[in-house]
Amino acid sequence: MSVLITGGLGHVGSWVAYHLAKQGKQVIICDMAANHFERLGLDYLEDVRDMLVLESIDVLDYHSMFELLLRHRDGLEGVIHGVSVIAGPYFQQHPYKHISINANGTLNVLEICRILGIEKVVNMSSGAVYGDAPGPQSEATPYNATDLYGASKIAGELYGQQYSDTFGMDVRNARLFFVYGPGKRPSHMHKVYQAMFGPLEGLDNIQAPNGSEQALDWTHVHDTATGIVKLFEKESVKHRNFNISSGVLIDHLKIVEHVADILGERHNVQLGPGPFVVRGAPLDISLAQQELGFVPKYTDIREGLQDYWQWLKANAG
Repeated sequence: MSVLITGGLGHVGSWVAYHLAKQGKQVIICDMAANHFERLGLDYLEDVRDMLVLESIDVLDYHSMFELLLRHRDGLEGVIHGVSVIAGPYFQQHPYKHISINANGTLNVLEICRILGIEKVVNMSSGAVYGDAPGPQSEATPYNATDLYGASKIAGELYGQQYSDTFGMDVRNARLFFVYGPGKRPSHMHKVYQAMFGPLEGLDNIQAPNGSEQALDWTHVHDTATGIVKLFEKESVKHRNFNISSGVLIDHLKIVEHVADILGERHNVQLGPGPFVVRGAPLDISLAQQELGFVPKYTDIREGLQDYWQWLKANAG
């Protein structure tokens, strides 16, 4: 049996691909970066390379996506949809493009799966659907878009809900939150991420414009990927939406302190005033714990930071 993952070379998608391939499943990765896989530095995927099929296709290219899914339909258990432009200041600089990728890309996947009879779709959504509602936010917390990114994620979820109700599909939403860990270098991320995690990579003199007055539940990428795999593999679910995060609130300035403690020295990094993005936190993960058996490993972020540091050291340069 096989699984198709859109965005399967992204930070979270690549680890989902890894875990599924380790279980002996063939993983079809649909990602625009597939043509330069060797330059991505995803060392863990090299261990399962013979279980991967790489396809460089844009989710907004409906015709090519249709042909891809048609080609792999036989034996396909379902689709994990992970293509997304992440939240941050960059999102609103190109709103039409980014909303199209997040919302219309999801719609393309759902419509093609409907036509081809592929019933199971796990959509990588976001805790951004709750906006600034105070935490802990359960899956019963109403939608509340406080930015364009959140609106695009709400749209994707509503499309999935209607495709499930109208066509009998099994569309499930994994509501992810802020992710860190192996597979993504801080130097490739936004300034707030660089200021918090960058010293683990050797970055210094990072001045972020905001983020100091915020606490969020940052989740190690292994835990995020594990939750998504559990949601995909669950034979049947009573609910459609599941919060997948650490469920633990951590102040951003505490992360800076923990990184300094791990390294034994402080770097010249600074988070400016105010929040990075307008979000409430933490996510309530009790539903995923009860129904999926999801238990995050790195609830102590210091252990997660140590693991991240070890990966960055092993993949320096």
